[in-house]
Amino acid sequence: MGQKQSLEIQGKPVERVGVIIVHGIGEQKRFEFLEGETRKIVNAIIHNYGARRRDVTPVLKTGTGDSYLGNQSSWASGGLAPLHAMVELPDKIVDIAFHEVWWADINEKLTLGKQFRFWLWGLSLPGIPTRKDRILPGASERTRLPEHAGWLPWYNRWRMAFVSMLFGLSAFSIAFINMILKRLDFSPLLSTDVLVNYLSGVKLYGQDKRAGGSPMDGPDEPPRAAIRRRMIRVMVDVAQRGYDRWYILAHSLGTVVAWNGLMEIERTLPNYLDQECWDALANCPLRAVNPTDFDINAMMPNRPVWVGARDIISRDALFEKFRGVLTYGSPLERFCALWSPMVPINDAEDPFRVGTEWINVYDPTDPVATWVYDFNPKTTTPTRPGHTKLKPHNFPCRSSRILLYSHICYLKNPRTDALDGKDFLVNQAAHWLITGESLADSIKNATRNQTSFWMPSSSARQQTEWDVRWRRRLRAIQDVVVGVALLALTLLSLNYVIYPLAKGTLGLVGASSVSSALSKFLVGWLPNSMGYRVLAETGVLLGITAAVVAGSSWILYVRWTKQHDRFKSHFAKQSALTPHHP
Repeated sequence: MGQKQSLEIQGKPVERVGVIIVHGIGEQKRFEFLEGETRKIVNAIIHNYGARRRDVTPVLKTGTGDSYLGNQSSWASGGLAPLHAMVELPDKIVDIAFHEVWWADINEKLTLGKQFRFWLWGLSLPGIPTRKDRILPGASERTRLPEHAGWLPWYNRWRMAFVSMLFGLSAFSIAFINMILKRLDFSPLLSTDVLVNYLSGVKLYGQDKRAGGSPMDGPDEPPRAAIRRRMIRVMVDVAQRGYDRWYILAHSLGTVVAWNGLMEIERTLPNYLDQECWDALANCPLRAVNPTDFDINAMMPNRPVWVGARDIISRDALFEKFRGVLTYGSPLERFCALWSPMVPINDAEDPFRVGTEWINVYDPTDPVATWVYDFNPKTTTPTRPGHTKLKPHNFPCRSSRILLYSHICYLKNPRTDALDGKDFLVNQAAHWLITGESLADSIKNATRNQTSFWMPSSSARQQTEWDVRWRRRLRAIQDVVVGVALLALTLLSLNYVIYPLAKGTLGLVGASSVSSALSKFLVGWLPNSMGYRVLAETGVLLGITAAVVAGSSWILYVRWTKQHDRFKSHFAKQSALTPHHP
């Protein structure tokens, strides 16, 4: 766009390709996820296009402002791509520039209060209130909700209750495992602190406020607005870099972040940019002016003072060179059921050029990812000549048989003896970035058999779900195995860690009588037979856990409902104010 350049190296034209990598939940350091994912892609490029090893040259852009993992060489940040892969082909050189959307630092700091809220949230999943009301003025005129917005049937509530019970049992299981490791002079395998920090990103995205206040560029806004700000700023940076084409690769919760960026309305897009970035677009096609006034008092994020009352960012210009998004391990359907206003569909669905595609990859053993079917474009509205709408092409795969591990193995590099190694997603994605050919067509033509990476699929969701039913049953079996294992570990933890610790503590403080009475109350009534005793303890444990889940669900439902009502009231008051039009 503004920085398009005609380049040649050694007499060969250079095709410049931009890639935006978006991480999901976790506590990644800056550039950590970028390095992990790009390493797999670069390895695939070297394997497939590096017959002469010098044909592929990774280039690390070093800088002084950002430390990489704290003790290694610095990477560049800002609008620059910190990593390039230069690939020499017979007729041209392809320069692939990798950018990162990093937002892990927006998560709440680890405190005792955060731990309490996190465990309350995890235990209350079946009572999470669904959201279908759009509180921003004019949202219903410019966006629409996904097809089954807010649809959460009772059996899914029961599944969430099962997850909550496993969630509660996991804390005691971790305590028992770590006790064993400590006795063996090993380091703890996992701590509840790590669990809280890693998973709390999902909770964070659904909150209307962050404990301690949101980042200072939006102190009264939900933390998800700050996360979207990171996404949109990188998109704007990439769009004005002059790439011949650019792509988005998003994993897990990062797919929700990417979708929000792709679907944000033109009127709100300028609100995410700082003044320097906005001023840099002064003579760029990205900046445009809306023909009529609109409400700038009730927007999210808030309208900055340096943006005019009618200023917008043209989505046509923003996505002129955009050619596709790859989502893998995506929970978009989960968000559609729980918080559908957070993943709306822009009514102006066709800013994308013909050839732009959306590829969604999921493993049926991955409890997070699903076939995406509620985000199909509206067929009743016409598409402009030369433009297209994003429609997901869904492909089930075999990333791993192991529950949860499959969620992080989508871009794994194949073994050298894999018969279908060229068809693995990482190799297909590398080919997509280098050639610009259709990724959907490449995957459709890939090998499919009983052991291949790709599973049988069709354009019909029902047929595909029938084809992958055995993979889904494998996940169900593992769910049961995990549940039984956590239950057994919890019983061991209560008998050999928690109960002895409580009894010893009471004895130390001179409360032996209380300890004796507590012992009789808890275990004195249990039968002496080991088999009956285990059954009785199991029944009591499950009953108490179910009661805790039910109580937590009620508390969180009331708390989040009140918080959401206050949020709606705030925007209603702001919308009633008289706007200032300079």
